Formats: sequence, structure tokens, C-alpha cells
Amino acid sequence: MKDWQTENEWLNQQFHQLVLTGADLSEKSFENCEFNNCEFLNCTFKNSQWTNCTFSHCNISNTDIGNSQLDGIRFESCKLLGLHFNTCKKLLFDISLQHCNILLSNFSNLKLQETDFNASSLNDCDFYGADLQKANFTNCELKGTLFENCDLRQADFRNARAYSIDPTQNKLKKAKFSMPEVLSFLALYDLDIE
Repeated sequence: MKDWQTENEWLNQQFHQLVLTGADLSEKSFENCEFNNCEFLNCTFKNSQWTNCTFSHCNISNTDIGNSQLDGIRFESCKLLGLHFNTCKKLLFDISLQHCNILLSNFSNLKLQETDFNASSLNDCDFYGADLQKANFTNCELKGTLFENCDLRQADFRNARAYSIDPTQNKLKKAKFSMPEVLSFLALYDLDIE
């Protein structure tokens, strides 16, 4: 296998059970790579480029992804802790997350139209100012996650739970919700509902 320290470009590679703690992958390029059961703990991905890569059953925690390009990235059944997606390059930013456990991560001010978060747990995440038109949050848990000044038009929250969305602070036209969770909209009015 090539050396992480000396190689800067990785193309069509498959990585299994790779464990990297504190590794510096700054300014490296990964294209059409697959990562299965890998761990990236306290790593640095600054100024790196990730194109059409898949992460499956990976743990990516407290990793600096500042100024990285994420284009066509798919996360499946991953743990993502403390990631600041809002510091990534905005041009060509394209991710999907399915069945992931996402904690304390920031998606503020990102264009996330049609992004798939299907069946993920997004706890204590921040979407301030995000464009989430037609985003898919079906079957998601959203405990403590902030949606403020967001464009949620046509977003799908059916069977999502534990969300708190202020309809006066977000655009919600044609967004999809299911009962009884949609009643959480009434919480800010301090009503007694029997």
C-alpha cells in the first residue's frame, strides 16, 4: 500500500479497517475511493479534495475538514462527530448521508438542496441559514438540532422525530410533515392542548 505521508493522489482505492488517529491528510486528493469500517479520529483533512467517494460504517470524529472539497460523497451508517461542514468549499459541495449518527456537526449557510439525510440521527447539529429545499429528513431523529433562517420548502420530514422548527423563522412552503410530530410547531405558543 502507498504511504500516507508521501502520496498526494489516491484514485480508485478501497480501504478496509483503516485506523488513523491524528493523521494529516491535508492537500491530498481522493477520487472514486471506498472506505469501509475505517476510523479517522482527530485527523486533519484541510484543503483536501474528495470526489465520488463512499464511506461505509466509518467513524469520522473531531476531524478538521476546513477548505476541503466534498463532491459526490456518500456516508452510509457512519458516525460523524464534531464536523464543520460549513468550513468546506461551497462550490460543488455534494454529500448524502443515510443511516448515519451525526453529532455536534455544523451545516450552517450551506446549499443542501435535495440532500439525503434519510434515517439518520442528527443530534445537536446546526443548520442556521442553510438552503434545504427538497432535502430528505424522513425517519430522522433531530434532537437539539437548530433550524433557523433556513429554506425548508418542499423538504420531507415525514416520520422525523424530536425536531423543533419555528415556522416564523424558516421558509416551510410545501414541506412535508407527519402527525403527531408536527404538533411541535405549537410549542412556542405555550398552549395547553388536551
